[in-house]
Amino acid sequence: MADFDNDWKISGTPDPATPDPQPARVQPAAQAPVQPAQPYQQTGYAYQAQPQQAQPVYQQPVYQQQAYQQPVYQQPAYQQQRVYPGAQPAPAYGYPAQQVPYQQIDYAAFNAQREQSLNECQKMINYFSPKVDLFQKYENINRDITRFSTSPKNMLIWGIVLASVGAVNLVIELLRTKYITNKIIVGVIFGAIILAGAGLIAGFFIKKSSRKKKLEKLYVEAGEMSTELTLLYNRYGECSLASEYVDPRILFKIQSLILTGRCATISDALNLLLTYQRNYATIQAAKSKFIEETEKRYEGKAAFFNAVRYFNLR
Repeated sequence: MADFDNDWKISGTPDPATPDPQPARVQPAAQAPVQPAQPYQQTGYAYQAQPQQAQPVYQQPVYQQQAYQQPVYQQPAYQQQRVYPGAQPAPAYGYPAQQVPYQQIDYAAFNAQREQSLNECQKMINYFSPKVDLFQKYENINRDITRFSTSPKNMLIWGIVLASVGAVNLVIELLRTKYITNKIIVGVIFGAIILAGAGLIAGFFIKKSSRKKKLEKLYVEAGEMSTELTLLYNRYGECSLASEYVDPRILFKIQSLILTGRCATISDALNLLLTYQRNYATIQAAKSKFIEETEKRYEGKAAFFNAVRYFNLR
């Protein structure tokens, strides 16, 4: 009978009923049959290299530089600017001259004409400047005439309102009140209101009458001064300016423009002055209105018009 010893090995007699353990048999792996080497046989085809595509050669682009052409600017056709027509025949100026296209300046002729204009301007200043007080007083009188010609009607309106309100309320309260004492009080209150309104109405007509007398006096003074200034202008002879521009304050401004070299002639200086202040249209409208009013006032004879008030002269 088989058994194990100390080393765990089978010892003793094997038991017939117990088969001996047989080690497992490992089957070798199947191998592919080895073919014998075939001898090398050269084929009939020779090796042919694959054709290679040619690489493109980089070429730097050539830019054609165009020749520079100077731009040609078309100068717009000259447009004549606004001109101011004269009221009296040439060679008297008094209104701006016409604008002409730019031309090369002849400085010799410019200076000669400038000197001639300065002499003429100085001659006018020497003649009219002694009467500067007359020009100023005449201008103040015309300003007063304009102020007194219109009477404010606020006083008349308030007088009518107060008198009407007082009268209506007085009648209503007298009819409604039964006691004599209350009627007296109501009559005193609303009577005072009526008197205040009547006072305003009377004051308006009194003030209007005084204004009318003042206007008549101013009309006489203005007519005398207008005659004196008209004679003063006519005695000068051939004047280079219209009568509304011979005020010494305007003449000094024209002289300063010529002295600074901005103008060469008196007409150009006046043209520049009117253009800068943009008052030519205003002056012409005021002159037309002034002539119309003074012709009615002085029996068809227009008064002397002075345009100095429309110039912002400092």
